[in-house]
Amino acid sequence: MMQQNSLRLPEQNTVMMIGRLTRDPELRRTGTGKAVCSFDIAMSRRMKDSVTGEWKDADPTFVPIIVWGEQAERCGERLKKGVPVHIEGRLQTNKWEGNDGTKRSRLEVIASRVQILSVARQDNATIGAKPTDSANTSSEQYDGIGGNDDEDIPF
Repeated sequence: MMQQNSLRLPEQNTVMMIGRLTRDPELRRTGTGKAVCSFDIAMSRRMKDSVTGEWKDADPTFVPIIVWGEQAERCGERLKKGVPVHIEGRLQTNKWEGNDGTKRSRLEVIASRVQILSVARQDNATIGAKPTDSANTSSEQYDGIGGNDDEDIPF
């Protein structure tokens, strides 16, 4: 009979999400000079109300995003509150002790790729990755996020 501890599960920690920045990104440097950029995104899903039959947005989910290195510098330069982005990365728990001595933690996404989902500029609109075809430099990067009208942003 096999021991329970001998079972090896594959390790997989990958997330992909689309949302809008809830605030301007904060770019700072570590003690060694490495760039780190942090921002939050909000995302919600559409659902049909079973009583009225109308489509509604569910309550938003807010997710903290952390980006490191050169990609962090580009995020600090190019991203602004309300910009729609596609994030690829991994989950990480950040633990610390509060000023009152209580232990705290929060789940964050450490981004490996950040892609702007709005009208592309002539330069590379994909932060942290080079375009692989002409689609990445077209006039419209992605049109499935409710347009580019800032009046639609709920925050």
